[in-house]
Amino acid sequence: MVGIVALIIIAFFTISKAPPQKTQHGAITPNIQIEDTVIPVELAKTPTEQERGLSYRASLDTNKGMLFVFQKPDTYRFWMPRMNFPIDIIWIDENKRIISINENVPPLEDTLKPIYYQPTQPALYVLEVNANFSREHNIKTGNQVTFQNIAN
Repeated sequence: MVGIVALIIIAFFTISKAPPQKTQHGAITPNIQIEDTVIPVELAKTPTEQERGLSYRASLDTNKGMLFVFQKPDTYRFWMPRMNFPIDIIWIDENKRIISINENVPPLEDTLKPIYYQPTQPALYVLEVNANFSREHNIKTGNQVTFQNIAN
């Protein structure tokens, strides 16, 4: 009887765990999880990738994001030049906890008068998602974030 129960438990966890998503080139897609929300992310690790961010794009796929991975925690400033759509900016500290959220940040219309966004305390990661994503998925300051298939 114990053996049958153990097999049922193993089968449940095997079936309930979603297989990792893969890119068109066969690489495993990096994801972050906040509460019950899993977000496939593109990584911006290099200064060039971080400077470009989501600029010049027409849109960001629904329920996806871009994760900026920095070398050390700091109060990094973000602004929105050459953006074509509004986003939420989610600031994450070195303990992978959300420390601040800027919701519904509009594209910058006048590059001569930049508006800067930065966290209330040092962040090591920044997640950009479509505007209102945080509200729609009940993402809040203090939530713990889990990384999947992301190496620093």
